[in-house]
Amino acid sequence: MTRKTFINDSTYIVRVKLVRPQVKIDNRTIFFKGQRVSLSGIDAGVLLKEKLRITLGYYWLNNNLSAYQKTIEGVDYDRQLKMNYGSINTEFIYKNTRYFSLGMPLDFGFGNNELRYKNSITGEVQSKESGFVFLTDFGLSLAFKPIRWIGIKGIVGYRKTIFNQVKDFHFDGPFTSIGIYIDVREIIKDVKMFKLKKRYRKNTNQLGTAVDLITD
Repeated sequence: MTRKTFINDSTYIVRVKLVRPQVKIDNRTIFFKGQRVSLSGIDAGVLLKEKLRITLGYYWLNNNLSAYQKTIEGVDYDRQLKMNYGSINTEFIYKNTRYFSLGMPLDFGFGNNELRYKNSITGEVQSKESGFVFLTDFGLSLAFKPIRWIGIKGIVGYRKTIFNQVKDFHFDGPFTSIGIYIDVREIIKDVKMFKLKKRYRKNTNQLGTAVDLITD
């Protein structure tokens, strides 16, 4: 492999691509009526032209809501919330540097939520409601990228319930998010560059050995 071929091949590998696959593991804390409720999730999709992130996600939670605890005839009952939903996640990246990026995420989630009152001692279910839920999250994001293909992303935002079949329950409130995202394109690029450099060094060493044999 000549030096010119190496330069051409490496330039092709590191070229800017319009579509970059990405994956993110997410952990959100929702502040609901004075309580911190944990929500976990994962999403996968693409980053378009370094500006628009579009992904599909899945989120879940299972928590007792302290604001809805009640006592009936001396017996304490906890209200448990279970939620599982898919989401369409978008994010406009308006500032992107080597180590930091700033964005404005807007997510739409749709799935199922279930509320049940349970005896806090025996676990017996007194009542249960469930149904379809449609909600949205929006806010501001900051990503730190110590390595090109992996980063830490934080979000501060607000959650709003648009529709819920469970009457008189709106899971609204501010939230924070901390997650790890992986840029699959950068991993592929590094692997290809490693293989190219290895092949170039091998060919260079073979050429050097041949020259030594001829000149000895």
